[in-house]
Amino acid sequence: MEFKKVLSSGILGTTAMTIFSYVVSEVKREDFREPEIMSLLFKNLSITFLQYGTYLGYLAWIIHYIIGFSFVFIYVKLWDNNKLKPNFISGIFLGAITGIIGIIGWYITLRIHPNPPTVNLRNFFILLFFAHIVFGIFATLGYVLIIKKTTDNTET
Repeated sequence: MEFKKVLSSGILGTTAMTIFSYVVSEVKREDFREPEIMSLLFKNLSITFLQYGTYLGYLAWIIHYIIGFSFVFIYVKLWDNNKLKPNFISGIFLGAITGIIGIIGWYITLRIHPNPPTVNLRNFFILLFFAHIVFGIFATLGYVLIIKKTTDNTET
C-alpha cells in the first residue's frame, strides 16, 4: 500500500511541479525547467558525455522523478504516522520545506559544477520555492485520492 501512496503522490506532485516550471519558463522567457537544466549539467560535465546527449535528457527526467518520489516517501511517512494531517496546509508546509532543500541542493550543485549552465539564480530559486509548494499541494492531493480510493474499495 505504501508503494501506491508514494507512486501516486510522487507522480502527481512531480508532474504538477514540472508543468508549473515549464509554464513559468514560457511566461518569463527564461529556462527554469529543472529536467532541462539537469540535462545541461550532465552534458557540460565532459566531452565524453556528448555522444550520449539524448540519453542524458532521459536520465535527467528519471532523476527528477526519483527526487520527487524521495520527498514524497518522507511525506507519506509523516502522514501515515499521524505526524501531520494530509491536507492543503501540510501540503504547503511540506512543499515550502522541500523547496528550501531543493534550493540548497541546486545552489551547491551549480556552485561545484565545473561548467554550469547559465541560469538567473535569483529568479530560478524563487521559482523553485513556489514550484515545490505546487509539488507539496499536488502530492498531498495524490495521497488523499489514493487513501479515498482504497477506503471506498474496502467499504463495498
